[in-house]
Amino acid sequence: MINILFMILYVILTVSGLILFKHGSIYTNIGIITNGILNLQLSFSSIIGILCYLSSFFVYLLLISKNTITFLMPVMTGIVYISVLTASVLILKEKITLISVLGSFFILFGIMLMIFKGK
Repeated sequence: MINILFMILYVILTVSGLILFKHGSIYTNIGIITNGILNLQLSFSSIIGILCYLSSFFVYLLLISKNTITFLMPVMTGIVYISVLTASVLILKEKITLISVLGSFFILFGIMLMIFKGK
């Protein structure tokens, strides 16, 4: 049960971090870091996104230490991919393609196969 809660926390922090960072870099400019090659626009939501994503990394390390990586990595990556795809369409109003939808179904099938076959 604790593992599932940490998995959910990881997905929420990762997706929140990515969406907040992207949203902040598109819609607001508070601080700009430029060195000729890198042009990074930071806003409050971008900074919160970075903190969420950094927190998700530590939760992921905890999950890796308690689970087999050959199971955890593909399952969590697939869930995060589909969650980010959904959130970017709903929140950022990005376009979704037929290939993305088909790929998501294959990912879901693979996740279900790993979860049920693993038992």
